[in-house]
Amino acid sequence: MRTELLFRVLVILMSILGFSFPLQAIAQQDTTFTDAKTAAEYDAEDDVNTAIWLAAGGVLGVVGNLPLGAVAIGGAYVYQPMPPAERLLGKSAEYVTVYTDAYKAKSRSLRLIAAGKGALGGSAVFCMLGLVKIKPWADFVLW
Repeated sequence: MRTELLFRVLVILMSILGFSFPLQAIAQQDTTFTDAKTAAEYDAEDDVNTAIWLAAGGVLGVVGNLPLGAVAIGGAYVYQPMPPAERLLGKSAEYVTVYTDAYKAKSRSLRLIAAGKGALGGSAVFCMLGLVKIKPWADFVLW
């Protein structure tokens, strides 16, 4: 009877220990992923020059209305810079993967927003120039 009770206590103890260690490893891995994603997003905000993308969308929007502004938006979507390698030295493969993916996603988002704002603003200027009857924009505005 006593050995059976001891056996049950040991089985319960081993079960608790067996389930708790993988959860700690997963929790530690989640913090690594969170740290990598946060660092990548901050670095992308520092690295992306949104003024250039805003100007590109604006200039193309003024020159050719929304179709050329869409070229700037398409360029912002297609262009994917890699993060600088010195930021990833000595990091684990999982960290590098998460950091790179988060960096690309955040930098693309920032570029798309800036190019979109520029294209819309440039298209508005295009329409205003046409309404005021300034050549050559007046030839393209239909109303």
